Amino acid sequence: MPRFFFDIQDGGLTVDDVGTEFPNVHAARDAAIRVLPDIARDYIAPHADREISVLMRNEAGQEVFKASFSLRAEWLVETA
Repeated sequence: MPRFFFDIQDGGLTVDDVGTEFPNVHAARDAAIRVLPDIARDYIAPHADREISVLMRNEAGQEVFKASFSLRAEWLVETA
């Protein structure tokens, strides 16, 4: 089974050195999309404006897929 690596981009880069096996590239892509909201929740919580990406690499190190989550938050009224 092929192994895929999910690196996290958030201004910096957190590299996945272990990877996960999937039956094919489509199953890996689906997993990257499913996990992105959970990762974004952890990274974005203390920040108002942020973009988080999961960059998927194959066993050869080739970048094959990228999924991103963006949040922009702003007050529309004066707060105390």
